[in-house]
Amino acid sequence: MTILKWIIRILSLAVVLVVAAFLHFYLPGTDVVRVTGTDVKRMDDGGDRGSKKGMPVVTRDVRFINTVTESGKVRVYRNEDTGWGWPPYFKFDSADVTAKATAVLKSQKEQWVAITSYGWRIQLFSMFPNITSMKVVPKGYYQIPYFNIFFFLVLGAGIFFGVRWFRRFIEKLRLDERFEAGTAPLDNIVAWSRTELDSWKKKPKKARPPRRGY
Repeated sequence: MTILKWIIRILSLAVVLVVAAFLHFYLPGTDVVRVTGTDVKRMDDGGDRGSKKGMPVVTRDVRFINTVTESGKVRVYRNEDTGWGWPPYFKFDSADVTAKATAVLKSQKEQWVAITSYGWRIQLFSMFPNITSMKVVPKGYYQIPYFNIFFFLVLGAGIFFGVRWFRRFIEKLRLDERFEAGTAPLDNIVAWSRTELDSWKKKPKKARPPRRGY
């Protein structure tokens, strides 16, 4: 039993880590940065695997926006449309975002922008966070993540009620087994009976209005 408990704990921890990484990757985050340049690169979707197998390599033009943070850290963002696919950000204005970044870059005064994006920057795999929106803000601006707060509130409420329902369901199954075996205490049998009666009660039907004669 001890080994089984440890296996369950390890699997539960692995599931929690996977879900946390999934949410951290796809939920939006906002950075206040200064635009330093824009770029367009042609990237291969399948790397060099297609050329090795004699298959045509699919390429696409990807827009990039180069920025720097207030602390001087360089950050590069990908600027691609998500369209109707996953993740469901429904972004179709990547060209407009690039135009806005170019206008900010050519401005004579120093301007800071708040870039909302999702994803990670992993140099080994040439991964870049993808921009979902960009707006000009004052230096030192901080944006409250309203969407993330609302999302986690809904997620927490769903988990709470889901766990509560699951526990009641398990308790009901156990009580049914004990009731059939004749070992359930009288209080539990009464409580179970009341729950069953409440679940089978129907709402009173609304009285239909009398038909008018013609």
